[in-house]
Amino acid sequence: MGVSVLDDKGVPRNVACSAVLLASAGCGQIYSNTTNPEWATGDGIALAFHAGAELGDMEFVQFHPTAIYMKKVPRFVLPESLRADGGYLRNLELDRFMGKYHPLAERAPRDVVARAIAHEMEVSRAKDPFVYLDLTHLNAGKVQKRFPRVYGACMAYNVDITEDLIPVRPAAQYTLGGVRTDLDGKTNVGGLYAVAGVAANGAHGANCLPSNTVLEALVYGARAAKSMSSAPRAHSGSAPEQQAAYSNGPVDAGMEELIGQIQTLMWSEVGIVRTRMGMQKAIKALEETTPKLSHPKTRRGHEAANIHLAALLVARSALAREESRGAHYRMDYPDRDDKRFLKHSVVRGEKVAFLPQ
Repeated sequence: MGVSVLDDKGVPRNVACSAVLLASAGCGQIYSNTTNPEWATGDGIALAFHAGAELGDMEFVQFHPTAIYMKKVPRFVLPESLRADGGYLRNLELDRFMGKYHPLAERAPRDVVARAIAHEMEVSRAKDPFVYLDLTHLNAGKVQKRFPRVYGACMAYNVDITEDLIPVRPAAQYTLGGVRTDLDGKTNVGGLYAVAGVAANGAHGANCLPSNTVLEALVYGARAAKSMSSAPRAHSGSAPEQQAAYSNGPVDAGMEELIGQIQTLMWSEVGIVRTRMGMQKAIKALEETTPKLSHPKTRRGHEAANIHLAALLVARSALAREESRGAHYRMDYPDRDDKRFLKHSVVRGEKVAFLPQ
């Protein structure tokens, strides 16, 4: 029937319509290290959940292995083609290490590379660990010509990728799960559609190939638009009465600190490598935090609540999947279990179930 929004002045407003399309990206901001923009706070996921929509495959969060890592520099992706074209990964001792983890070394699948880097960072015992991406042995002219955008972006932060080692570490990049939809973007809630990063339409499975997200957005965005425009227009009715504006300026105290705690908790316990004990710890801590987020007043307060909810959904789904598959890796269940888990996870309320493909 519509949406309730906070306008640019923080005033609540209601917008009536006959159908709603969620295109709000994923929830990368549940992690302390992410390439996602600051507004990828799981808002669409939370809106759909509260509206009664089914969510699926929330445990599958893809971590890009090589995001640049420098203080006060936004995390941006250094593409896998840098490694495919001959780039090396080196630890803090400047030793190449990928040969220990996979026969393809630096050309291994991205989830393997991300876990390898995470392990190298752990064993280094450095206070602020990272590894290096090394292109210095490659022809400088060819590197500049082949990767002009990467070269320019790094030079903006005084890193010459043809001469300098590039500090990198993994970062959350893509939420493979989200709001369950059919091939036209329809959810189980009448009038509610979802596409691209917020949606779980089965386009990717347990991992995502490079650039497939762009194709997904184009194809499913168009299909959803066609479905919405051709469907019988339901009478949306009149907009509900507008809520009174907050007086004296609303304040949600302590939200940034709380968000930081959630992000750190998720990175350490429900990140690249997961364990039952760690996920149970995360779920308990998140559940205990719920009362602090029950009545948000500001935009940031709502984002904090949505980050919290998305984090809890990821953690519960990951705990329920007792295997390793694609972007979801558990130390206590390192193998894939097709007999039990060749299925999509589905969140309905607080319960996680598994449905056949």
